[in-house]
Amino acid sequence: MSAVIGVLMIIAVPLFGYNLPTSYDVTTSLTVVLGILASCCLLISGIGLMVARTYFVADQLRYRKEYTVLGVQLGTAIPGWLATFGFVLWYVISVTTSGGYSAVERLHFTVPIVLYLVLPGIASIINSANLIIVFFPFLSFSRQADQVRFPGGRASVS
Repeated sequence: MSAVIGVLMIIAVPLFGYNLPTSYDVTTSLTVVLGILASCCLLISGIGLMVARTYFVADQLRYRKEYTVLGVQLGTAIPGWLATFGFVLWYVISVTTSGGYSAVERLHFTVPIVLYLVLPGIASIINSANLIIVFFPFLSFSRQADQVRFPGGRASVS
């Protein structure tokens, strides 16, 4: 599902971005690229989550590739967060400093601008949820593996 949302956001970010009042500015091109990057991270995270389903069968790991899945999720979450942070920071600064000293040219946070700002945020939230979904089973699997290796618990050296 998150892969489909990623594809839809890859389409929606340029459509929204170039129809806003700031579309004449270079800032829009930069924010569109950052928004597409955050959406691509969500797409790759969704694909990684679909692949991760093949590694889990009946609450047990089938292969030793579980860390690859976690690495894919971390590798998409962190750049997605950075792209979203840069997107929001850059666009908020461009809207708040628009118009210079002329009150006529000043932009305000209208509904389309706020929706445009929310798109990469949604991608980052879903990407974070994917990371959490993949991360928590590894905690329980590592506990189960410790119980198999050390039936009485880990021996403490005193």
